[in-house]
Amino acid sequence: MKKFILIAALAIAVVSTAKADETSESILRHIAKTFASYDNYEVRFTVTAKSMGSMSGSYIVSGDRYRIKLQKQEQFSDGTNRYEIYLADKEVVIDNADNDSHNILNNPTRAFEFAPEAFESTYTGPAEYRRKAVETVRLVPRSDRYGNGTVTLYVNAQDGSPVALDYNYQGEELTVAIDRITPLKEVDANLFLFDLTLYGDYEVIDFR
Repeated sequence: MKKFILIAALAIAVVSTAKADETSESILRHIAKTFASYDNYEVRFTVTAKSMGSMSGSYIVSGDRYRIKLQKQEQFSDGTNRYEIYLADKEVVIDNADNDSHNILNNPTRAFEFAPEAFESTYTGPAEYRRKAVETVRLVPRSDRYGNGTVTLYVNAQDGSPVALDYNYQGEELTVAIDRITPLKEVDANLFLFDLTLYGDYEVIDFR
């Protein structure tokens, strides 16, 4: 079974017992409030991993719906079903949407929601990322429901905006750098709908 750009292997994992602290929770509340203020938005990003190098992508979010583009792969969700489109292989994989996931590459609608009841957070201090002064927060899911692994969140030290997310699973790392965030007034609802007639010569694999 194919998975969208190695997401299954790089899901978020539990490896820490650190308790949430006031500084990290303040950072997380600020980010969650910022994204909650957007009805719709677009994020441009760069994904980097040793196994595949770097590649650029983007996603659009509207409520619990999203559409991701990453090279010759696309993934979108209407909030109920998830559709993975492999253009090079002419293949469509359909599955139930994982609305509990916080992985930016398989549910970007909740990529920056790290509620205290779902994640233990620890402020790990200032650092530098892409020549920017950043603050870092280490996140560990409280249960397998929210994934397996650790996440390091980098935020801009000046305005608190997200700069990058680093996912680590048993030493395998995948980093998603946030290049730009753009609030949108309107989004075409057709972006999140699956039209089978557009993929007449594709193999359709349905796991629902």
